[in-house]
Amino acid sequence: MRRLPWVLIIALAFSTVATAADIAFYIGQWNTDGWYSEQQFTDVETIIAQTGHLFRDVQQFDDDQFEAFGAWVDENTDDGELDIIWLNGCLPSVLYPYPNLEVDGSRIEEWLDGGNMVINVGDWFAYVSYETGSREPTNGEAGAANILDLSSGIIQNAGGTQVTVTGEGEEYLPSLGSGIITTDRPVALGAVDAPWEVAAEFASNGTQADPVVIRNTETGGYLAIINQASGGPGGWIDDRGLTCAEFIGNWVNSVVGLADPALASDPMPEDEAVDVLRDVVLGWAPGDHAVTHDVYFGTVFDDVNTASRDDPMGVLVSQDQSETTYDPDGLLDFGVTYYWRIDEVNGAPDNTIFKGETWSFTAEPMGYPIESVIASTTGIPMAGAVLENTVNGAGLNELDQHSITSSDMWVGVADGDIPLQFQYEFDRVYKMHEMLVWNYNVQFELILGFGLKDVTVEYSLDGAEWMTLGDVVVAQGTASSDYAANTAVAFDGVAAKYVRITVNTGHGMMGQFGLSEVRFLYIPAHAREPEPADGATNVSVNPALAWRAGRDSISHDVYVGTDPDALVLDGTVDVASYALDALDLDTLVYWRVDENQEVESWEGNLWSFTTQAYLVVDDFESYTDDEGSRIYQTWVDGYGVPANGSTVGHLQSPFAEQTIVKSGKQSMPLFYDNAGTSMSEAELTLSADWSASSIQGLTLSFHGDADNTGGQLYVKINGTKISYDGPASNLTQAGWNLWTIDLATVGNVSNVTSLIIGIEGAGANGEVYIDDVRLYPKILAYYTLPDITGPDDTVQGVPNDGDWPDGEHPGLAVDNDVNTKYLHRKGGAMSTGIQVTPAAGSTVVTGLTLTTANDVPTRDPITFELSGSNAGIDGPYTLIAAGDIVDFAGETDWPRFTKNETLITFDNDVAYAHYQIVFPTLRGESQTLMQIAEIELIGE
Repeated sequence: MRRLPWVLIIALAFSTVATAADIAFYIGQWNTDGWYSEQQFTDVETIIAQTGHLFRDVQQFDDDQFEAFGAWVDENTDDGELDIIWLNGCLPSVLYPYPNLEVDGSRIEEWLDGGNMVINVGDWFAYVSYETGSREPTNGEAGAANILDLSSGIIQNAGGTQVTVTGEGEEYLPSLGSGIITTDRPVALGAVDAPWEVAAEFASNGTQADPVVIRNTETGGYLAIINQASGGPGGWIDDRGLTCAEFIGNWVNSVVGLADPALASDPMPEDEAVDVLRDVVLGWAPGDHAVTHDVYFGTVFDDVNTASRDDPMGVLVSQDQSETTYDPDGLLDFGVTYYWRIDEVNGAPDNTIFKGETWSFTAEPMGYPIESVIASTTGIPMAGAVLENTVNGAGLNELDQHSITSSDMWVGVADGDIPLQFQYEFDRVYKMHEMLVWNYNVQFELILGFGLKDVTVEYSLDGAEWMTLGDVVVAQGTASSDYAANTAVAFDGVAAKYVRITVNTGHGMMGQFGLSEVRFLYIPAHAREPEPADGATNVSVNPALAWRAGRDSISHDVYVGTDPDALVLDGTVDVASYALDALDLDTLVYWRVDENQEVESWEGNLWSFTTQAYLVVDDFESYTDDEGSRIYQTWVDGYGVPANGSTVGHLQSPFAEQTIVKSGKQSMPLFYDNAGTSMSEAELTLSADWSASSIQGLTLSFHGDADNTGGQLYVKINGTKISYDGPASNLTQAGWNLWTIDLATVGNVSNVTSLIIGIEGAGANGEVYIDDVRLYPKILAYYTLPDITGPDDTVQGVPNDGDWPDGEHPGLAVDNDVNTKYLHRKGGAMSTGIQVTPAAGSTVVTGLTLTTANDVPTRDPITFELSGSNAGIDGPYTLIAAGDIVDFAGETDWPRFTKNETLITFDNDVAYAHYQIVFPTLRGESQTLMQIAEIELIGE
């Protein structure tokens, strides 16, 4: 029995880190027809003995532990880890009710959708459940097809199929040997369709494979098939336990990634990170039982990797520290790679030390290359010479070595008496570090001497007024294909947007001058790497701005506004973060950070973000079936209160509704029974300011039921009651309706402490589902998404037989003009309508509006069927939604030229390029003409 409801308001701050995985073995009844035997217990022991240390939690479940097995699966499905279920060739009903009773949404399907792995050994995956000792309740070929959403041919009934061990098999599963093994149920590689892909083939004949791994590229789920074979000659891998242990220890651990729970993990900065701040503080996630930590840190890999307490080698920088962070002394050196290791030390009595992995990172460089450079010259190029090749990396390999190919360089002559100059323009003013030069470098350069020698380097802020940096001698190219830049010109932090090189002499006397590449490096004095990212959307109205500070900055001026040309200084801080006051919803915000050094300032780039379109009051996604987080413990209902006939949540888990959902995965079921009372209410306790951020409207979506009887829906905000102003019949409609409440009618909403949703009316009885309770900066109409149909669309009639007046053709149904109409003369006798290819392109349609035409209400449609196609306007079509047009079927004729008022929305997440809407039923039973003034498909 449910306990009396109570309200629990808790604010929690969560931080997640990737942790070691968990594994569960199904050791229930195996298929006794020869696919497995009691050997499974030995195999499981082998797997645990060899790989158990890689997992935080190792469990075994048999057929008497289904409740615990199901709870374990539910707990680990969406925990952010790659967890594993090992199956003995049978799929127990706790994961997939037989025979195929839960085609979608089963635990095993949710498990894979949660980014986890299944290892199947023995009989065909998902083919059979044997827990009753009988093989009668089989899933058959449909089992794997249903779970994977692939064809029934994904696994083949092909006894004695020979497959050859691949290179991957020899590397990762050495127990397979190097020859041929036999499988009876191989995976058909050609049936692995998107989003699935073949991740590894350990034994294959080109079209079939086993052992094999397939991966869902959208969810990250893995299915590993290891020896789906019965026990005949050649039908067994010598030791399935050993092979599975090799698979986990060698392939899963190294290719996918697992972590020993005893070791430190999740290094920050990440392993092999580059461009790391010089004042970085190292951090890590501790091992399961670590009490203290030994920190090793240095610039030589071998030292850090081999040092110990007995031989610290000068890199044991902290011993037995309790903190999981370490701050290296001083600033790190520019561009240097550092290595570090964390050894985890257990507590008494053993004080075991677990040697950690050796991680690395590279500190930020002194200078960064300028990416956007425009080159120009006063010189006249020789045939084939391209000036842009001097700044675009042409001819450089991954080691920054230049080729000897002349087309990768520039060569030319001066234009008469005009000095030969190269000018380079940047996209902004930079604090300059240096210029690297690769001189001309053809094969015969040491003989020809086309390369530059004596040059004068100048710089400018505006391209008009120039300052001389100095005269430079440019080293000659080496005439080899491993030529590295051999001239570096220091700029020592001057500010420049332009650099000019004037050629005074070359290395030869032939009057031709060449250049391979120049690279300009800058000191990052500007603010960069903004958070939120430039152009970000759906940003909180209470954003915490952050950025990477300009080097040597001592303070930061933060400018904010909605006009990019009139930003206002919002504040000055000495850290690279800034908390803004609450912003308006659905607003484009611009910001800039100017960095202040001791003697100069650097104006930042203009960044922008758009705030979230709405605030969520409750989307019902956070509720679980665990005590304390159940939906009825937050939305207090009338359970045990005679004057309140409401019940929130189902009586059995799952307590939240998970099928009738507007968005996300859950909605709130609200059952009402006003027998003996006049109202049914559910109350949410809040502490919120609904007057901030330009909030104007409260919205909620509700879904009725055809069996509901009577009742008026309402809400109370701080006790102020607002009744639903739409058709009362919407409570009896099995579809989602949007209700928007103008908060101006409520009064003061600066401190909202209570939101009540209720149904009043003596004797009213039924159920309603609530979802997406939100706050918007405007009063929403029924349809918040745009009409994606219009006069530029391609339209044809259904049937497309021309049986309509010339002035009432199908295109007039989507011309955005209610004063025109489409009339088909076969309406009533058959389903008539239109097929349309919206000019807007492929679109997800989730709503529909219809407007009546000018005459004869009996011609109005009262039912619809909407379908989509990506093949062409002629189909074939897939049904999206069908239902009643409630308003047009009412007792009173719906007004002419008037859009339906009762919301028509439906669940759809597939984008289609073509749509078909037909009207099977008209208001007049004997009517032969169908007419409609306007059809709007609502989508995005």
